[in-house]
Parts: sequence; structure tokens; C-alpha cells
Amino acid sequence: MTSRAARRASGRDLLAGKAVAPKREHRKAAEKPRPSKLRVLAFLVVAVAILGGGIYLAGSVFMGQRDRPSTPGALAMRISMDGFDPNPITAKPGETLTIDWWNTDASMHLTNGMHTLVSDALNVRFELPAESRKTITITAPASPGDYDFWCDSCCGGKDNLKMHGTLRVEA
Repeated sequence: MTSRAARRASGRDLLAGKAVAPKREHRKAAEKPRPSKLRVLAFLVVAVAILGGGIYLAGSVFMGQRDRPSTPGALAMRISMDGFDPNPITAKPGETLTIDWWNTDASMHLTNGMHTLVSDALNVRFELPAESRKTITITAPASPGDYDFWCDSCCGGKDNLKMHGTLRVEA
């Protein structure tokens, strides 16, 4: 019964001489307790720490490391389970390339915790530990053409077409 209808009924009861029970007051639904300021602050600190950690961990992969080689004038080249990036790389005949080479994979994903850059035609074999970078030099052959290099330490080795790169020597 609505409160208006309840008042009318109690007024009729008084006129009729009936005893009217005292009116009960309805309490509002119990309000939810508000979290303390300390609890809210603790939640915010944890949320910021988690987000900050994620940004820090993702930073080496997504925040443009490839555009900023650690060695001035070097060509930045990344190696990961997706292969070499950029691919192909170009050079003039006989040119010495300085490459800032960096590895974005964790050691648990790699055989012996390494990626390699191997080429019989270029006469090179370099190893790069997980989540590290180093500067390497490669001298382009005197003859123009495409020269293959690959990672043979994991990912299927030379047989995995994804783990190949090309040095394109252009006259």
C-alpha cells in the first residue's frame, strides 16, 4: 500500500473508532559502506605500478628502438621470432655496414638463449643473447646481387624461411 493510501485508511479507521497501530517508519535500504581513503589510495598505487610495469616491458619492442640506434650512423636491425627487420638491407659493393643489432626475444624462447646471424656467402657468424643489443660490421661483397643470411640457433634454423634476411648489393 502506498503511503497516501495508508494515510487515508488510517483516517477512516479513526473515524470508525478502530484502534490504529502506531505507524512504522520504513528505513531506507542500508547504504553501502564507502571505502576508506587509504584503500582507494592503495588501489591506485597498485594500478599505476602494474600499468607502469607493462609500459616498461613493452617499451623495448613498441617504443621505437629501431629508429634510435645506440651507435651513431649505424643501421638498426631487430631480430625476433618473426625474423630480421628491416629486410632486405641494401649496400654498395665493398661497403662496410655498421649494424646496431638488437634481440627482442626472451631467453626461454631461444635455443641456448641466442639468435644468430650466419652467412657463408658473407663469411659471417654472429651471436646475440636474448633481450640484448650489440654493434656488428658486415662488408658487402664486390659483386652486386642478393646475399642470404639466416638465424641457425633456433626457430628451425636455415630451413625456416621466416628466419632469413637479405643483403642487397646494388651498384
